[in-house]
Amino acid sequence: MAKSYAVLGLGKFGYHVALGLVENGENVILCDNAESSFANLKDKAEQIYILDCTDKNALKEAGVNELDIVIVSIGENIEASILTVMALKELDNKKIIAKAISSTHGAILEKLGVDEVIYAERQAANRLLSELIQSNIEIIEISANIKACKAMVSNYFAKRSVGTIQEDDNVKVVAIRHGDEWSLNVESDVIMQRGDVAIFLGLNEHIEKVIESIDS
Repeated sequence: MAKSYAVLGLGKFGYHVALGLVENGENVILCDNAESSFANLKDKAEQIYILDCTDKNALKEAGVNELDIVIVSIGENIEASILTVMALKELDNKKIIAKAISSTHGAILEKLGVDEVIYAERQAANRLLSELIQSNIEIIEISANIKACKAMVSNYFAKRSVGTIQEDDNVKVVAIRHGDEWSLNVESDVIMQRGDVAIFLGLNEHIEKVIESIDS
């Protein structure tokens, strides 16, 4: 069964998300408070509404209630972002994904019940940094305070057991690739080998220390 979507706020991030959904033939409602935001989407999308996204009644009239997924891209206006999320929760939308512009903003959104917080600029920067100076490290933002990183095992981790690493470095080893084969059920007595690839999960500060250890 096809999913129902809405994108609220059509800045750079929201526009590209909306365009991708529309071009993939998804059922999507687009909302923004400025008509100019729809300039390049009028010929592509059918459900376009100029409205105040913080207005619960206006959202309901546009059909933004009980949808499968709603993406909130109003990060620059934190108050509007928060009020919009509160309205969406009251309208019983099933999953809410919201853009945040700071860790504090993201933490507030999570407390309001947002299912996924997106830090668009930060994630784009991390991907670029990974390509430029950390070609052997891939960083993934899980939430405001949790990261995962995929990296090749360095001298620091080589010949140490998974259990020791998890205890000493305060991270969880969630998967290891040895050769071409990935293992998701990583036992604590598994010994890391140089050249393996591992996925670490943990708090931001602990993952940063892992990255520093790999680079050193």
